[in-house]
Amino acid sequence: MTDYRNVPLATFFSCIPTDHWQSRLAFRILANPPPSDGEGRPIRVPYGLRKIEASLVQAHGRDSVTIADPRNIEEYIGDDTEVVGLHSMDPLGLGPVSMSFTMGGVLTPYTKAKFLELAHALQRPGRKYKVILGGPGAWHFDYREGMQQSLGIDHIVHGEVDHLVPEIFDRVARDDAPPVMRFTNATAPSVEQIPKILGPTMHAMNEVMRGCGRGCEFCEVTLRRPRYFPLDYIADEVAMNAQNGQSSIQLHSDDIFLYRLENWRTMEPNEDAVKELFRFVMEQPGVTHCYPTHGTVSAAVSNPGMIEDLTRIVRGGPRKWIGIQSGIETGSPKLSRAVLHRKAAPFTAEEWPDLVVRGTEILNRNYWYPAYTIILGLPGETPEDAWMTVDLIDRMEQIPKGHFVTAPLTFVPIGVLRGEEFYELDKMIDEARFNVAYRAWRHILLEIDTDLWRLTELPMPLKALVVLTAQVGGRYILRIMERYARGKGFRIRAPAKTRRQAEGHTVSFPAA
Repeated sequence: MTDYRNVPLATFFSCIPTDHWQSRLAFRILANPPPSDGEGRPIRVPYGLRKIEASLVQAHGRDSVTIADPRNIEEYIGDDTEVVGLHSMDPLGLGPVSMSFTMGGVLTPYTKAKFLELAHALQRPGRKYKVILGGPGAWHFDYREGMQQSLGIDHIVHGEVDHLVPEIFDRVARDDAPPVMRFTNATAPSVEQIPKILGPTMHAMNEVMRGCGRGCEFCEVTLRRPRYFPLDYIADEVAMNAQNGQSSIQLHSDDIFLYRLENWRTMEPNEDAVKELFRFVMEQPGVTHCYPTHGTVSAAVSNPGMIEDLTRIVRGGPRKWIGIQSGIETGSPKLSRAVLHRKAAPFTAEEWPDLVVRGTEILNRNYWYPAYTIILGLPGETPEDAWMTVDLIDRMEQIPKGHFVTAPLTFVPIGVLRGEEFYELDKMIDEARFNVAYRAWRHILLEIDTDLWRLTELPMPLKALVVLTAQVGGRYILRIMERYARGKGFRIRAPAKTRRQAEGHTVSFPAA
């Protein structure tokens, strides 16, 4: 429930290991306590929890439901408490970011450490209430047999259940529910069945659609059918955050450029609908800016005029860049065809590396700042595929005035690929994959050095502390990676001279 001081991309720090004093110091600086109301309850909470809250309040009334601060959970539990619900994105540290940051789970990320603290705090002798867990990290328990029982979690829920929450909680309270409940697309709610949130959310997040349709095999989201929230629904939810003083609204989707998609054959964006959505949100009282959570880079290439128009609509510019998360995943056309499926649409998988470069150019030209993910160890990946990803990062660094970050993640078996083996970083790493991770982190440090000061909006002393921590921490990570490479006998391939270095900007790194 911390906002990590609203530092760009600092939410990734929830996945850093607890095992080193340097990471503990960084976490202590960035993970500020959440603001609370007069009774100690958190004001801004994860969006998914707001949906659960709204559904329960509809069924049982406001006085019967509360969202608690996990740091002092015991203050919210009384003799009449029937059910305690837990929400976690990464309860056991198996998410791709955590697995990357912790050498494949050898170390312990903060997400796991804090979840275990919370779970243990609920194990009171003679407790009468039931503990139920849901959220995007529920799948972890499918891969860690016995953890549900050892943590005292009575029930786990998988799937979209916004409309079924009261029934599920009632069954749990009556002791009439199985230990694991799975809900599929067949029972997923329609938009009309999804309740509106009743309070502000973390990062002013408001959902505008669910599902995707591009078919990436490694992704759980693509299994969900697409649904679009109407504008009046979105307006009511945006008001919950704007009234709380959050004027920059985060529009959540799994691919914002698929909002009200009409042409599923080519997957070219419905430009009118996408622009109408952004224009409508910007017209809401108290809103001064909005930006998407996720979007596919191919849409920028097929519809560059749309990107330009959206920048103008949300008042973006040199002083107000627009963040977006997007997946590169690989620089290999072969893997793009095999695993990413329609991510390149309306173009072909063979064009994927070129699309990433061209899309980044278009986004940057219009003041969009993409945060890209790369996946190490996709099924069927060869060293040649990994070197292609290194080559792609090289090409992207040559973009004039280019800005982006790349986060190297390890493959985790979800989506269609559920049942495949986890990519165990320390056991399966080779020279090519190491270079992908090294070059990605090296570029992150380049961006920290040149842009973090400009992008961080904090009071001066704290801003200086955050930027210095990132610069020192980034170099510390690279030194660890270099020592690791020497120990493994890996050669670190020298990168091409970056465009920024060619233009005379000073960017220093540890010697490779």
